[in-house]
Amino acid sequence: MSGPVVLTSRATPRPRPGSAVNPGPTRISAVDRLGLRLRALTPATPHTYSVVDLSAEAFTGSAARSGWLPVTEALPAMLAGAGEHLCVSPAVTGARLIGSLGYAAAGRLAVALSVTGQAYDTGPGSLAVRLDEAGLIERIGVRDPTVAIPASEATPGLAPVIRLRDRAAVIAWAADRAWATLDPLVDELHAATRYGRVPMWNLVADSVLGPATVAPRLAGLDQRAGRATGWAFLDALVDRGAPIHRRGTLRPSPEPDLLTPVRGSCCLVFRQSKEKCDSCPLVAAV
Repeated sequence: MSGPVVLTSRATPRPRPGSAVNPGPTRISAVDRLGLRLRALTPATPHTYSVVDLSAEAFTGSAARSGWLPVTEALPAMLAGAGEHLCVSPAVTGARLIGSLGYAAAGRLAVALSVTGQAYDTGPGSLAVRLDEAGLIERIGVRDPTVAIPASEATPGLAPVIRLRDRAAVIAWAADRAWATLDPLVDELHAATRYGRVPMWNLVADSVLGPATVAPRLAGLDQRAGRATGWAFLDALVDRGAPIHRRGTLRPSPEPDLLTPVRGSCCLVFRQSKEKCDSCPLVAAV
């Protein structure tokens, strides 16, 4: 079987000096187009699931002033933040930071897969993040504008894309990129906090499966299919070495077509003078 085919936009010829320039239709990259679809899921909070194309950023000087950090450089800045989670205990610090990193590298990606069937590159050379005042990740972008799609998908004008055999191959490609980013970050965070690797990977699993279950409903899609996609994504991470042992459950709902996910592990937010969240495994079903 031949390898994947990468499609890129056709180069635009340079105008002759002094000639009029017809800018033509504005083109956006495959990543930005995907980001617009994800922003539409939550118009009031457009950055909840979205991603932006940072391929034009140099990541020197002006990039630093714009607040974007390569994900490989984010952890020291997160540990130097002002969030309450940094002052409670090493376990709370570890749980909150891996939850934030896991959602950035894998959770948002699982939403893209469950809602669109497409994936973008969250590998260590591509993913960049912006932090909020507490030192947690509020936005993500990618330096590689390529989007992976199933070969059968009709995408006129979409570029750059990489066409893979089927949806399962796209999930595997996405898991490769997320694993390459998260595996060393888990080790780095473990060294800084001594919070366990297995609990951290279980929290990564929650950052994948919960959003992949919830987001499809916002797009009018089947939640069970979205959850199955999230589950397959976790299977692919396990195949690459992630020690994920908990994946959460579903909470009974009065609406038969509404799936309410319950986390497999507590994120420890309640230790910060906060209430337990609705998806907390420590909260009994009503």
